[in-house]
Amino acid sequence: MESLAQGWVGWFVASFLGLSVGSFANVAVYRIPREGLGISKPARSFCPACDTKLTWFDNIPLISWIVLGGRCRSCEQRIPARYPAVELLVGLLFVLFWAVLDPGATGAWGLLLIGWVMASLCVIVSAIDLEHFIIPDVITLPGIPLGLALSVLYPALHAEHVFFRPESPASSSLIVGMAGALAGGGSLWLVGALGNFMLRKQIQEAGVEDAMGLGDVKWMAFAGTILGPLLVLEAILVACFAGALVGIAMKVIARMGGKDAPVGIPFGPFLSVGILIELVDPGAAWAVLGLIHA
Repeated sequence: MESLAQGWVGWFVASFLGLSVGSFANVAVYRIPREGLGISKPARSFCPACDTKLTWFDNIPLISWIVLGGRCRSCEQRIPARYPAVELLVGLLFVLFWAVLDPGATGAWGLLLIGWVMASLCVIVSAIDLEHFIIPDVITLPGIPLGLALSVLYPALHAEHVFFRPESPASSSLIVGMAGALAGGGSLWLVGALGNFMLRKQIQEAGVEDAMGLGDVKWMAFAGTILGPLLVLEAILVACFAGALVGIAMKVIARMGGKDAPVGIPFGPFLSVGILIELVDPGAAWAVLGLIHA
């Protein structure tokens, strides 16, 4: 008999859990940035347009949105496409991590759970940053001590790091996690400080305070506790490269349309892409650039 991870049951469980967590992610994306709301307050999901509480059959991931034609059953206001997009993206990421880690064969159940949590947070952070230009402290600040605690309680998280010592797994893993937090948050803070110095005029014209928000810094400090110093720096490298490409493309498209080029774009989604790439394929950035060889 095939193992759970090898058979279709495993794929179904991963996709079902992913879609369900994606539905929860939508709740977090909507409620976290808004005052007076919380993850569990109110207890039931509701229509943002008419405040009608949703029944269970109007809250089935993907299916309800399709059946309802993307509209609220009560007020018929459009339900943003962001809702099914988030659910589908989280579902796909859960399946991807399941396929890459193959926990039934490798026993990497702890890494799988951590990967699923980080994938969900990456989607939540990206969606909030795209809409509100913030990365909430309620996600990043508790995440830093959580990541350090995981480093101690689950040393396998950093077992592949060059500084990991099998004879003292908990302490060496903690050191790697702490170094990752310093590398992720510190390097991004330095990039922001350099940007503030070099782009003073553009920052003033844009009416913003900093070239790099502290939310990004805290997000990568959190990610560093999970990835370690080397991989978190790679994730930032990926984010900078992807952000530069998208920024240039947006400027070219704006000029072709006779419009002003955008002044700035949220960096959180690009950082999240870098995090996900390093979680799925550690060292991918250096390999692509030819800086290391298998």
